[in-house]
Amino acid sequence: MPKGHTCISKIFRPLGGRQSRWQQAFGDPNTRRRTFASTPSSSSLVSWSVQDKVGTIELHSQKTFNALTVEMGKEFRSLIHQLEPEFHESSNIQAVVLCGEGDQAFSAGGNLEWLQSLHNNSVHANVDWMLQFYTSFLCLRQKIPVPVIAALTGPAMGAGACLAMACDLRVACDDADRPVLGFPFSKLGIPSGMGGLYLLQHSGLTTAQANEILMLGKSLTGPEAFRLGLVNRTVPKDEVKNEAMALAKEIATKHPVAVRSMIRNCRLEQDRGLMDALHRDAYAQAMCYAREDWGRGLQVVAQKREADFDDYHSK
Repeated sequence: MPKGHTCISKIFRPLGGRQSRWQQAFGDPNTRRRTFASTPSSSSLVSWSVQDKVGTIELHSQKTFNALTVEMGKEFRSLIHQLEPEFHESSNIQAVVLCGEGDQAFSAGGNLEWLQSLHNNSVHANVDWMLQFYTSFLCLRQKIPVPVIAALTGPAMGAGACLAMACDLRVACDDADRPVLGFPFSKLGIPSGMGGLYLLQHSGLTTAQANEILMLGKSLTGPEAFRLGLVNRTVPKDEVKNEAMALAKEIATKHPVAVRSMIRNCRLEQDRGLMDALHRDAYAQAMCYAREDWGRGLQVVAQKREADFDDYHSK
């Protein structure tokens, strides 16, 4: 190795000790690496491309507004593991843009039909299901050692908003009449999941601000999210993906070791309690799925009307 050269693979290695729960959730990279075709099939729910040292991950389910499903999560996790050698063994990729297919939505969140079906499972089974679902997408924080930028051309709702908040940077549509980050969990009749509260609290918001957003089931427009510091830039909808790519390319001009070190340290600091938070979220949501009244909130959302929870019991 040339004098003064630092191997990229040394910059972002899984740690022992406090990272062991991450390892359990996301798997051992030494046994999960596989060869990846750079051009996925047209039926793929997740695609990957590279241009000018910037990778792009695109969620492919435009008909469902890129709703997150178990199948998409499996493909997402598989893609991240397949790309891991490329990230660690070269400096050809210095940033990643994460976006949804089309320009109508980043992601509508969890698939409602699947959520409805969870009522038939045991609490224990649903805890396992939810943990697998969360980590299949949030593995990007452990496995992608470069900045990840979410391109929010349209709404990121529920689990979709949590996925956007798991990214390091966000570029959003500047439309003042259209939400880009929505946390409607309380309207669905479930507590926030997928690390929603944790990620909001570690985004720079105060606990009171995060609590208000989640308890009221708020949706934020691009300008509102920008004022709260939840997005870095706002531009017209048709410029969002280009702006995210421009930001990624600018990052790619900086020293790769410095950038990877900063991202690694930032995430280690931010994620100290994330795995515990995911376990709490999974249990809390699993308990709600077991309730007799589970599903009424979903019906309200499907029918696009205001919820009436006056006759809900607390047990």
